[in-house]
Amino acid sequence: MKTINFNKRILATMAIALLCGFTAKAQDTKEWSIIPSAKIGITWDGSTPKMFGDDVYHVNAGVDAKVSFNKYWSLLAGVEYNYRWGFNKNGSDWFPGDHREGLRHFIRVPVRAEFTHKWFYVNAGFFVERATNTRYDANKTTDFGIGSEVELGGRIRLSENVHLRIGWQTQICVNHNTTKGQPSFGGGFFGAFLTMGYEHRF
Repeated sequence: MKTINFNKRILATMAIALLCGFTAKAQDTKEWSIIPSAKIGITWDGSTPKMFGDDVYHVNAGVDAKVSFNKYWSLLAGVEYNYRWGFNKNGSDWFPGDHREGLRHFIRVPVRAEFTHKWFYVNAGFFVERATNTRYDANKTTDFGIGSEVELGGRIRLSENVHLRIGWQTQICVNHNTTKGQPSFGGGFFGAFLTMGYEHRF
């Protein structure tokens, strides 16, 4: 339990440090923004042993700090909450029965570079994620992942300093699961997401 709580504190500290650091850096640039966002999508998930091929649904909510170095290039960093559902009700040889409650909640820290031209944007980067609870004894099970993401989208101007962002994102993630008393295993997912954000420039 102490190990899991310690890992949670590390992720939270990383997220806060990134947001604060980028915001401080942005004070010296011409433009910086805050972007609350949400996304929903579906993934092909293989994070549970011997149960590859699940279609798992994801919903994310988060916030990014965006630092613009010129009118084309920016750097984004933030923190997201990720919720998943739709796992195979039959479970697996290792986890029999319904395991949809397992590995549902994740905290994610993404960092991306973005190119913008007029209304169009494209960004790409990586993220790390950590399960915050599992059905199979949260004191004994940990799940950590690292992945990459690419997003294409458009920015709709609502006012001089506000844009509505709508995009399409793809992600690939590799996860490592460790449960006390059982062999650890790897897995991951590939997915596509519809994204929406509210960009406010300061």
